[in-house]
Amino acid sequence: MHLRDILIDTFKNSSIPADINNLKMGDFNEWDSLGNFNLIMAVERIYQLHFDIECIEKMTSVSQIKKEIDNALSK
Repeated sequence: MHLRDILIDTFKNSSIPADINNLKMGDFNEWDSLGNFNLIMAVERIYQLHFDIECIEKMTSVSQIKKEIDNALSK
């Protein structure tokens, strides 16, 4: 599953653009702090990863989420 699919699944009431690279928390109503937590939990579940609190605090944009996924998968 791609990150865009996770965004669509997590934020069901929002229109997710084809190009998600510049999206960040607050770009649509559902992506608030609770929505961000749900998004990160979905990423962890689907990619079978676990992020520590320091990583989670930084993960407020698609670009940062991608970076943390890549970092976790390269370990």
